[in-house]
Amino acid sequence: MSILEAIKNRRTIRDTKKDPVSEEILMELLEAASYAPFHSKEEPWQFIMVSEEKEKEFYASKIVDSYQRMELTDTYTVEKIKKSVEFFSTYIIETPMHLIITTEHTENEKKNLEAIGATCSFVQNLQLAAWEKNIGMVWRTNPYIFDNQFYNEMGIPENRKILGALHIGYINTLPKATKKRKHPSEWTIKLSQNITL
Repeated sequence: MSILEAIKNRRTIRDTKKDPVSEEILMELLEAASYAPFHSKEEPWQFIMVSEEKEKEFYASKIVDSYQRMELTDTYTVEKIKKSVEFFSTYIIETPMHLIITTEHTENEKKNLEAIGATCSFVQNLQLAAWEKNIGMVWRTNPYIFDNQFYNEMGIPENRKILGALHIGYINTLPKATKKRKHPSEWTIKLSQNITL
């Protein structure tokens, strides 16, 4: 598969098999993804791996706590809260692996922007490398990424910013092809079209 084919064929995978993804394979993929460009002297990205059952249970419980703390379930009935908690907990526990994505975060806006851009490039590299091994991912940016207490409970220091989480597993169901993208001419213009030179 060519690079162009991989870019165009990759899909977000929500239905994965329950087969475990080995740490050895994950490290191989992470090493390949680390060739993403970055501006600083050291890589700005760090990941928290959640793969053991007790880790998944803890992770799921802290997400639920965060949603309740952020009052995201205030309009739910007791029954809906119960069903939502059960569904979400089952999803977290049955998905083979999760990676919480973090990047450097300082008071320097330029450095923050560079760190976010580099880490996002890393994540795309990781998804493309995984695709070659029939491993799919969902990149979610759930509300807990804005909850400071969640950071504390997950052991994430103040100088890190969560950019979301990757939920990872071998592909079970392949979604239909995505709709065709707009032609680049619809979102690319020449400078001379934008201003008078």
